[in-house]
Amino acid sequence: MIKKIKRSALDLDKYSACLQRAINYRVYAEYWYLDTLTDSQWDCLVLNDYEAIMPLPYQKKLGIKFISQPTYCQQLGVFYANSFPQEIVQLFYKEINHQLVRYYTFNEENTQYLAPNLPQKVNQILNLNVEYNQYKKSLRKNRKQELNKGLQGAQIIYSETAQDFIALLKTEYPAIQKQLALDKLHPLVQIIQQKKLGITINIIENQQVVASSFYIKSGNRLIQLCNAKKNNSIFNYNTFIVDHMIQKFNQQGFILDFEGSSIKGIQDFNASFRAEKKTFVHCKSPLF
Repeated sequence: MIKKIKRSALDLDKYSACLQRAINYRVYAEYWYLDTLTDSQWDCLVLNDYEAIMPLPYQKKLGIKFISQPTYCQQLGVFYANSFPQEIVQLFYKEINHQLVRYYTFNEENTQYLAPNLPQKVNQILNLNVEYNQYKKSLRKNRKQELNKGLQGAQIIYSETAQDFIALLKTEYPAIQKQLALDKLHPLVQIIQQKKLGITINIIENQQVVASSFYIKSGNRLIQLCNAKKNNSIFNYNTFIVDHMIQKFNQQGFILDFEGSSIKGIQDFNASFRAEKKTFVHCKSPLF
């Protein structure tokens, strides 16, 4: 039996246990992650006694409640400990179909049960179980040339805070402040760091931070949440940050999750590192 439970009524221990056991675990579904992005405005579809869960973030406008996936939350959907029959996942989908949905995404593992009925989006991942020197030889020519030239005086450092990362986003991207949703990203980054799940990598040149990336280290995934750089620089600093992550975490069972992109240039950049395409589906109500 699938029932809808309000966030305030959830058994958080059972919810978290179900998510931690899930074969398709994603940090995006952690209750603290959703609480931070939605101000605790989410419900959850629950199968029986938390055998499977499906978090549903929502918004309210003019008194109308609708499901709406927040920024920095790429994949939600149904989470379960074992392979589920297709019919069960589709039952969850039918439940959400009875509600008003502006935008909602399922995770990659749900896609096999729902595609091709729903539109698909692309994620890109790289399995880091590779021998680095052999891997580097297989990269595209332009990417190898960049790496061989090196940072030319700049250096990569780790930061214990994300202050420089957030500062770059504020000062260098004035035209897309709304899309960046820094009022949500900043507290999200803070709680991720408090939980020892964050990795902030800065590139320093002439004693200034010229580029910064924030990663989430969650389970076996290294998720590239967001990048920033000085806009007056023509240097592709992210090439060196990604390469650094690959060197540091290769052959340790990790997957580098680029979070994909619908922007061709970003897709091509990720693909130049031999990132593999994965698809996940999304849905919305006809009203939207």
